[in-house]
Amino acid sequence: MKVTVAIVTYRWARALPCSLTSVDSQTRKPEEEVIALKPSGDGSEEVMRSFSSQLPIKLVVQEKGNFTNAVQMAIDNAKGNVILFLDNAVAEERWVEKYENLTPCPTSAESAENHTKHISRAVWL
Repeated sequence: MKVTVAIVTYRWARALPCSLTSVDSQTRKPEEEVIALKPSGDGSEEVMRSFSSQLPIKLVVQEKGNFTNAVQMAIDNAKGNVILFLDNAVAEERWVEKYENLTPCPTSAESAENHTKHISRAVWL
């Protein structure tokens, strides 16, 4: 399994060091990190450059558009078959490892029946 951690950021240079440090501290390191950045002049680019020697960062610059466009850019540039979005948050140290250890989802609705538990008319687990 190849894991990409994606961060979409705009005007959040003060949070980036915490987010990037939390990725660097993972018990299971992602193969890559894609950061979709809309330039704002707040120093985000400099923060990412300072972490580029520690993390496999791929910077994608968003010249125009909104948050949804930035998310799509991150997805389009990710090479992992699993993409975890962090978005200016701090990841718990086993975050990537926990996702990697999840049981794979069924590939069809029919096979999902074997993996769910009926709780009530409206709730399935």
